[in-house]
Amino acid sequence: MKRPDVYYLFAGFVGLAAALFGAIGAPRLERTGDAAAIVNGAPIPREALARAVLALEADSRNAVTPQREADVLERLIEEELLVQRGVELGLAETDFAARRALVQSVLQLALAERSGAEPSDDELRRFYRENAGFFAPTSRFAASVVFFNAGADAARIDAAYAALTRGESPSGLGDPIALPIPRGALAQTEWTRFIGTDAAAVAARLSPGEVTPPVPASGGVFLIRVDGFAAAPAPPYEQVVEQVRAEVDRRADEAAARAYIERLKRAARIERRDVAQ
Repeated sequence: MKRPDVYYLFAGFVGLAAALFGAIGAPRLERTGDAAAIVNGAPIPREALARAVLALEADSRNAVTPQREADVLERLIEEELLVQRGVELGLAETDFAARRALVQSVLQLALAERSGAEPSDDELRRFYRENAGFFAPTSRFAASVVFFNAGADAARIDAAYAALTRGESPSGLGDPIALPIPRGALAQTEWTRFIGTDAAAVAARLSPGEVTPPVPASGGVFLIRVDGFAAAPAPPYEQVVEQVRAEVDRRADEAAARAYIERLKRAARIERRDVAQ
């Protein structure tokens, strides 16, 4: 059974930490000589205490008294003790959630380094011209489809497969199908109406001229030959400008994170061993 005093201490710490984190936005990382407290040699800078007090003041309807300021410092000391204990216990090495949180925090620092001017409209338009295909809808494909009812003779299916592979027309190779198969190219999502999700997904992975193996369908199986792909045109820039901006930001973040990691690699001593040994 939990002791009430321990419970309330923990609840108070969590509540205050949530309020402070929401206002401050990131953990204290700086180290200065002007410390409000020193915990096992690790200083808690007065600047960190001042930010925490301001955060508490903004989150509270009551003025921050000297006693509440002392309480804030006490919470920061307790936080430092918990962090140090977590390091002593090796949580950064053994606890998956702790490692993930640590990695994410360091990556946020890497992304903060790249903060600067927003890309101009000219830069966004140039990026769009150079990557127009990225913003185009999924390509469409034309296909020849043969359907066989459940229990159809395997030799008949094999013969149809061979005929499709030779490039012959699907006409007369299989059994009647409820929906007529369109002749033109359709997007994968549109093909699902005619042949189902699984068959459309299998066909979309083929190259022109390739034929699927028998794909189970409602009441039977499909054989599908992909006859060709048709790239969908990219939409006008004005319709996707926010997508363009988001993609520019995403790639810039990715480049910043990769550059940060590469700098860490160059500064580290890394011994790579053949895992096969």
